Amino acid sequence: MMRALENARKGLGTVSPNPLVGAVVVKDNIILGEGYHIRSGEGHAEVNAVASCGEKNIEGATIYVTLEPCCHTNKKTPPCTNLLMQRKFKRVVVACLDPNPNVAGNGIKILRDAGIEVVVGVLEKEAKILNEVFFKYIKNKIPFIHLKLAQTLDGRMATINGDSKWITDEAARSLVHQMRLKYDAVMIGRNTLNADNPGLDIRMGVDAKGKTPYRVVVGNPKNINLDSKIFSDEHTDKTILIARVNDYQSAPDEVLNRLDEKKIRVLFASDLKEAIVKLGEVGITSILVEGGPMLASTIIEEKLFDRISIFVAPKIIGEGLSYFNYKAEKMADALNFSNAEVKVVGQQALFELSSGE
Repeated sequence: MMRALENARKGLGTVSPNPLVGAVVVKDNIILGEGYHIRSGEGHAEVNAVASCGEKNIEGATIYVTLEPCCHTNKKTPPCTNLLMQRKFKRVVVACLDPNPNVAGNGIKILRDAGIEVVVGVLEKEAKILNEVFFKYIKNKIPFIHLKLAQTLDGRMATINGDSKWITDEAARSLVHQMRLKYDAVMIGRNTLNADNPGLDIRMGVDAKGKTPYRVVVGNPKNINLDSKIFSDEHTDKTILIARVNDYQSAPDEVLNRLDEKKIRVLFASDLKEAIVKLGEVGITSILVEGGPMLASTIIEEKLFDRISIFVAPKIIGEGLSYFNYKAEKMADALNFSNAEVKVVGQQALFELSSGE
């Protein structure tokens, strides 16, 4: 199953909105074939694993798969349960059930009713973490929110003048580009856009696999620099502006005309929570939030996050900008993350925090 999970990770960046799935075919303790879901709309992991076996006799074999085999026809590919029954597998080992209402245990039932032995729950925790994005979105159609922050030892995101390049080293920044590969969209606030003019693409030695994430900007159109990269490059069809209706209507005609000319999609929302819901409605399953301080503060204060990654760099700048305005009067009132993981990335300490849900 560990090998099946490794296979599943190979689909990172290309399978959304589908889950990451890997499979391994074993008979007489020999691996006969393996595969993974390569791209949305194409063959599933089980199909690719069976195909990789070629002319080998797989009757009576065991297949290890990281997610419950699909059993419905509401998709572009046929049910994998049919294939497993047709090829006469003796045993199916599954890491975790599929929360998709079209599956949700039915795939397991179909296989067992056909006389196939099914084992469920092998490396279940690892498999659920692998597909945390898919699991959240398939159940409630709300994007998975991962907030990324970089700070100095004294908790600053930027100097008093707004300079934030660079708090972290190349190792940390490269990891952020790997994060971008995982998510459908990258979100920033208007101030970050105007100050940094980021490309929000995938670089720094990371294979983008041809992917350009959606670039989401939150802010008043009137104050946005429309000459910035994400409003003027060849991927403007993947730039989304989140704005309040009143702010949009009061923006100068010149600004609105340029947004229309560049075919920038505009979504209207009164607050960030509504904005996230609206992004889910247009099919965005996951968002990496990269700044700035106001946006991060809202995400934390309103508990809109599913995961937070905080890079802490060995620097002290004194007075500067922080990302959270919450002021606890007592230590007991502090926001406490009991499930934190701490790693070392280059010269940074990386704190990985989750909502615990």
